[in-house]
Amino acid sequence: MNKKITVDVLMVIAIILEFLSLPILIHEIIGIGLIFLIALHLKFNKRYFKAITKGKYNLKRTIELIVNIGLMISLVITIISGIFSSISSLKDLRIGKHKVSHLHKQSSVFSLIFLVLHLIVTRKKLARELKK
Repeated sequence: MNKKITVDVLMVIAIILEFLSLPILIHEIIGIGLIFLIALHLKFNKRYFKAITKGKYNLKRTIELIVNIGLMISLVITIISGIFSSISSLKDLRIGKHKVSHLHKQSSVFSLIFLVLHLIVTRKKLARELKK
């Protein structure tokens, strides 16, 4: 199995684990690991980012871009709110009238929805990688 697919599989496993009822310390450790896996995933897919401004956009490509932007935004919010809602630091930080942990939970659900959509729109690319 190549590095790209290994990172993708580990990301899916980590995301599944994050939605289980694990001790908070384990959740935070997996979350930190997930940040590094996401960074590697983005690095391995840098050609996609270079191609965003090139070529023509049909409906399929436009939907893929919208899904990817939604995934990226929801993950950034999940990561930042996760850092600020960490039990070990800044646990009582509030934004407005809401605790950051509430934002973290909400954005993680949106991240999961966008992840499923991302997997749907990239399924053919993923299938090609798995065949290699």
